[in-house]
Amino acid sequence: MKSMRMTILLCIISIACFAQKKIHILVITGGHGFKQEPFYHMFDSLSKNISYDKLEQPAANELIASPAVDKYDALVFYDMYNSITSVQKQAYMHLLNKGKAMIFLHHSLVSYQDWDEFQKIIGGKYYEQATVVKGDTIKSSYQHDVIIPVKIEDHKHPVTKGLKDFEIYDEVYGHFGTQPNIRPLLSTTHPGSSHDIAWINTYGQADVLFIQLGHGPEAFGNPNYRKLLLQGIEWSVLGHRKKS
Repeated sequence: MKSMRMTILLCIISIACFAQKKIHILVITGGHGFKQEPFYHMFDSLSKNISYDKLEQPAANELIASPAVDKYDALVFYDMYNSITSVQKQAYMHLLNKGKAMIFLHHSLVSYQDWDEFQKIIGGKYYEQATVVKGDTIKSSYQHDVIIPVKIEDHKHPVTKGLKDFEIYDEVYGHFGTQPNIRPLLSTTHPGSSHDIAWINTYGQADVLFIQLGHGPEAFGNPNYRKLLLQGIEWSVLGHRKKS
């Protein structure tokens, strides 16, 4: 009995130490303007356990297609970019097939309009141009500076743990597409928005996290958004480390 208790205790200690290992992430931007000071202040304030480098496109895609990407525990995308080579596409898919942690925020949903595989990676697509999808013509929309009621769809998921329904002053996207097998984490009833605004999408060996929120300083400073982002990074990295 003592031996079993000791084994359980050692397992708990091991898991705790594993979870507390320093996290090093790459924050990827480019292709869309944003308020840099409050944005990076948000990352500075997340946790002493998280360090980050920042890189703009196209340099970020060049790094992703190189061995240097291996030094990062997670890639956090806040870019809105369309130029990508076939080698870089293969690099994205290769990393995801190995379980690489990737978190996509806000306007990253608009990236790679001509790369069909990207919406299978991120779990959805913002249609910049009117597009026929399953017989319907879809063109996505956006609305700045609105108060968004946010509903927690999955209270048990580690990304949303401890969060209650909240409001945020932010930007909504409407009429964007989502993949059929996403796992919704957040939703909204805002009339200018599509229903699901954060989700998990499985691609290869990775569980990709997308959070539509995050347009400007009001969102960056919102404690619920910061908690969501922190827990999203921690959960994504822990999942990758377990698979490595």
